[in-house]
Amino acid sequence: MNRRSLLSSLCVSAFGGLAGLSAVTDSRPNKRSWLLSLESFRVSHAEQMARLHSYLGGTFLPSLAQVHHGPKMFLEAIVAPHTPQALVITAFPSFDEMIEIRSKVAAHPGIQRARTNLESGDAQILVAAGDSLQFHDRPDCRRGGIFELRTYHAPRWRDRPPAAAGAAFRRAGINPILNASAAGEHLPRFIYLVPFENLAARQEAWDRLDADSEWIGLEAKVTGASIYKLTPYSPM
Repeated sequence: MNRRSLLSSLCVSAFGGLAGLSAVTDSRPNKRSWLLSLESFRVSHAEQMARLHSYLGGTFLPSLAQVHHGPKMFLEAIVAPHTPQALVITAFPSFDEMIEIRSKVAAHPGIQRARTNLESGDAQILVAAGDSLQFHDRPDCRRGGIFELRTYHAPRWRDRPPAAAGAAFRRAGINPILNASAAGEHLPRFIYLVPFENLAARQEAWDRLDADSEWIGLEAKVTGASIYKLTPYSPM
């Protein structure tokens, strides 16, 4: 898979995507950044999820683990624009490494055979500062909880969330394990992945945020929200 076809598969134009990634990287010269691939896999009926999980956990993850040792996470949708669905989040230290690893995985014969009858959903590239990615490869209380992937459109934030946004999140008891911005022509768009103990705790946290006067003044509009659970095979 070449650079242009990979960009196309991730819904990023060759010019706009690279320009956006370069701009974000240049704005953080002294900080490590992550590039994140978010790829969804869809099936038509719930009974087909077993086959999808067999592919992701039994074929895709082992192949990926052979060539990529960075953070990765596998989620199953509970509430999303399309269900049934699984979401794979993979983090890379550079754009070139992302292309190299994805190309190696895509070229694996087992991957090619298994993906023949699978429907791919949306895919996108995100950029995150090094300290805004909090994945942990160990079992913890999050295994039994839920995760919300929430997207905000906030033109006033420019290329990154202001400190006031993080402070408002903390006051509301919201602790994202991922805080990223979309690459390329999709800016300004900001994505958070937030763990919650359960649906009730989630609702209470967002209610507190919505009532926060400082948050209201930041003029961030929710443009998308999906709820997931971890798959049993996710490295987390």
